[in-house]
Amino acid sequence: MAHHSGLERADTLEALRKLDDHFAQIERARRYAPRPYEIVVLSDHGQTQGATFKQRNGYGLDDLVERSLTRGEVSGIAGGDEQSSMVGNAVSEATGKKAKRPKNDVSDRDVVVLGSGNLGLVYLMEEKRRLTLEEIEERHPQLLPAMREHPHVGWLLVRSSEHGAVALGARGAHYLAEGRVEGEDPLAPFSPTAPQHLLRTDGFQHVADIMVGSFYDPDLEEGCAFEELICFHGGLGGLQTRPFILHPSHLELPPGPILGATSVHGILAGWRKSLQGGANGALPEHAEPTPAAAVAQPPVAHSEPG
Repeated sequence: MAHHSGLERADTLEALRKLDDHFAQIERARRYAPRPYEIVVLSDHGQTQGATFKQRNGYGLDDLVERSLTRGEVSGIAGGDEQSSMVGNAVSEATGKKAKRPKNDVSDRDVVVLGSGNLGLVYLMEEKRRLTLEEIEERHPQLLPAMREHPHVGWLLVRSSEHGAVALGARGAHYLAEGRVEGEDPLAPFSPTAPQHLLRTDGFQHVADIMVGSFYDPDLEEGCAFEELICFHGGLGGLQTRPFILHPSHLELPPGPILGATSVHGILAGWRKSLQGGANGALPEHAEPTPAAAVAQPPVAHSEPG
């Protein structure tokens, strides 16, 4: 709901109320279960809002990339809009028509630009591997400067053959692998754990040649999505990086920030193990339902960057 209506619109808040009703049903039902249950509620991200990149500029990230290339054409931007996906599937089923080629077949494309909230992914299909910063500068000398200097782009994540992972901004660079900043830090407007998140993303097997993050205005609490969503998540900046875990207070969290889905899984698996009893797997009895504690954590990566 928030994607299309906004953060605090009536229909968005109504969806939250209905979700809360479902949690209450589970809470009431567990007293009749044959064994005790603990309730843990996980929100893996929040939402940030603002006018989209295209609304602000009259063109999309794919257009910016295409006109900055030395050669080649961009296939067109795609996004993670769940509603568009559902509509497309419904139309295909209703008409009996199927796409002639798989949606994920990009084998004949020069450049592929994708969007996930205010995170953009640029794949240069010239090689069957990720191009280095130095190769991109040599082959497409206008590409990185055009994106770095754009007022609605906050940072670019690339990999240097000499320095490793680097976040580039309009007036500086953050060398993530080396832990140093040159000029103005492009990650300064974001959370303190942003460098760790980008360094983690840089290690993904299929990370894009260029990862693009939108600007973030901490005063207005706004960024801009690269897909047509006025409320978004998937990148960095604002409330989208404020997930939470609502859990019984006796289930303890480890100290320090929780970074990435793997860390969250480890916590949940650890709680499950601690609650399991003897060899028969019985859970310990609790005379009364245990109170819950809401714990806000620094960003938990959501697939993209992720």
